[in-house]
Amino acid sequence: MKSILMLLFLCLTMSTTTLAQKKTIALLEPRGGEGSTAITGMDKAIVRGELRKGIQKLDGFTTVTRTDIDQMMKEQNFQRTGMVSDEQIKKLGEMAGADYICVSTINKSQTQFYLEAYLIELETGEISNPATQYGEMVNGKFSDLLTICENLAQELCGITPSRHSNNRQNNSRRSATGQAYTETELGLDLKMVYVEGGSFLMGCTSEQSDCSSNEKNVRRVTLDGYYIGMFEITQKQWELVMGTSIYQQQTKAGLSQLYGVGPDYPMYYVSWEEAMTFCQELSRLTGKTYTLPTEAQWEYAARGGNRNDGTKYSGSHSADLVAWYDSNSGNSTHIVGAKRANGLGIYDMSGNVWEWCKDWYADSYQSYQTNNPEGPSSGSYRVTRGGGWLLSASVCRVAFRYNNTPTNRNGLLGFRVVLIP
Repeated sequence: MKSILMLLFLCLTMSTTTLAQKKTIALLEPRGGEGSTAITGMDKAIVRGELRKGIQKLDGFTTVTRTDIDQMMKEQNFQRTGMVSDEQIKKLGEMAGADYICVSTINKSQTQFYLEAYLIELETGEISNPATQYGEMVNGKFSDLLTICENLAQELCGITPSRHSNNRQNNSRRSATGQAYTETELGLDLKMVYVEGGSFLMGCTSEQSDCSSNEKNVRRVTLDGYYIGMFEITQKQWELVMGTSIYQQQTKAGLSQLYGVGPDYPMYYVSWEEAMTFCQELSRLTGKTYTLPTEAQWEYAARGGNRNDGTKYSGSHSADLVAWYDSNSGNSTHIVGAKRANGLGIYDMSGNVWEWCKDWYADSYQSYQTNNPEGPSSGSYRVTRGGGWLLSASVCRVAFRYNNTPTNRNGLLGFRVVLIP
């Protein structure tokens, strides 16, 4: 499923002289594009209407009418399909007297829809206030759309205190059984899930398909309990610990593109060596011992630990419900935690970005290592797991194995951390 793009333009007239002046928000008709289930004209009208209601409920905000915006688009011959150019976006914003514009995307399937949005400041081009919400499709209709649009509007306008939607907050509370904790040093908000120790079959088990040769020597592995990040390390968390931004990491990589920028997007352009340095610095700051997961720890957590989901991907047999991959990502990473969690309440272990593991890579498992295995003692490559936004669904399976050189940085490589009690 390819990402369906829609543009919702948020134009904010900022006032520094009086509280009586309201910020003006202009909403264009939602855009439909290539991808999964078709978005109808009625769908577009409903989404825009509910988002407008959500914005109108906020103190200090108002909206430009649909007629006004549609007339602007008609007069300026704006595109009705696909993505409007940066210059057109800027021009429309200036015409509406805007300081900010909001760019949003929507994915829609038979069972689920997902909204993501962020603000662009017209003068500087800076991106801010990324917001995400998702919900279910019931009998072909958006379920609880007004509440979801209200939450989206609040996050966009900097009102909602938490970066996660109410749906995801509830999921987090259900998974946090008292053994979970949040690392608050430096304002990290690093949520850690406890994975109870146990045994599992590691490799190409019966629910998998299209297995590669390096998965097929299935073995039973026993692990002690550990903590693992609920989410992939975000760009904000990286910058708090390491002091460098995604732009600086991009420069180090010598590459010209970015694939999602914002505090709650996963960090990428990170080498294995830098991911380990992050863990070491985080350990120094907190007095705890953080590190990368072993390959066995990663797969056990992805499968749901002792609550083994028995699913092809981490939390579902459907890649679209749990993973950002080539058919639905829109060629970009996405804010962490937007898809469904697995049985342990862990997000994005299928898709979004590759995740570095601690182990050296070998073409087959070390069959003699069955108790807390750590892989080969040396090698040329480090293990990566989970697939990513540019890769096929098959690569996002919980058993799929890959590798990269420890010094490599690219737009797919990120990580999450573990802590051994």
